[in-house]
Amino acid sequence: MISAPKGILKLAMLKLLSESSLSGLEIQGQIERTSPGNWRPGPGSIYFVLSELRRKEMIVELPHKGGTTRRYVISSKGRSELSKLSGEARREIRRQVELLAFYSSLVGDTPLEQSLRATSSQIGG
Repeated sequence: MISAPKGILKLAMLKLLSESSLSGLEIQGQIERTSPGNWRPGPGSIYFVLSELRRKEMIVELPHKGGTTRRYVISSKGRSELSKLSGEARREIRRQVELLAFYSSLVGDTPLEQSLRATSSQIGG
């Protein structure tokens, strides 16, 4: 299992909630499935970030339709934050890819270095 970069949970949750309404448990499951099992944020982290996003009015809790499951959806303020975070993430991804290219050059893997440099030039941000 890999460690996740700071802020990625907030980005992932806003992205998922921009696509459909989800509960905390569904968010956790989606992240686990889409990260091929490499990242499993715990319920404490999920519900802490949900609470923070709700308090900052970036998500809205939908009315209950029976049962106790709370479902959330992104707000317009959340969409603005998602756009901002996406730009920041692209810049960080580019920085990390450039670092990996340098790392590859240190171990003499020229094909990988060239591939990473080409990838880096394709990343916006």
